[in-house]
Amino acid sequence: MSTLVILLRAVSLVAFAGPMSLLGIGRRAGGRRARPRHGGGDQAPLVANLAAFGLFFPSLLIFSGSSEAPMALPLALSGCLLALAGATIVLRSRAELGAAWSLTPKTDPSTGLVTTGPYRLVRHPIYLGLTLLAVGAALAFGSWPAFLIVLFGVGPTFAWRARAEEKLLSRTFDGRYAIYRQKTKMIIPYLL
Repeated sequence: MSTLVILLRAVSLVAFAGPMSLLGIGRRAGGRRARPRHGGGDQAPLVANLAAFGLFFPSLLIFSGSSEAPMALPLALSGCLLALAGATIVLRSRAELGAAWSLTPKTDPSTGLVTTGPYRLVRHPIYLGLTLLAVGAALAFGSWPAFLIVLFGVGPTFAWRARAEEKLLSRTFDGRYAIYRQKTKMIIPYLL
């Protein structure tokens, strides 16, 4: 049983690899540098978010629960499935954004306002997916300190980043973005 728990924990960590490598790409297909964007925003939310993840990963590994504990397998299985669901949301959302994606808050009127795919339901599905990934990994590892870091560090910094992005999007897309905001929730479909 402990081997299966370890395997599920490893899968929950590997689930981070695809989205993180895709989100870290700063070049377009063909190896050309992405064109500079208009309307750059505050980078403090990104720095805070990276710091929260900087605390998350070590706490995940240092404070992981025993792979022999009675709840280790159910936690590892549910966490692994949640992490995979989060990875799927991130990858699908990133693909939908295409050229409109940027690691830092920036807008470019030429890329348009993306309201299709996962963006039909929420304005920031990548943050939803990354949060699910982190919660899933914390559950898979049985790490309550990592879960608390997601709850009080990662989640709030994503909300901060989302608000910073929304200010830029409102300035760039004006009335279209206001209408889109009225139709969709920020991060959690039908709730928040």
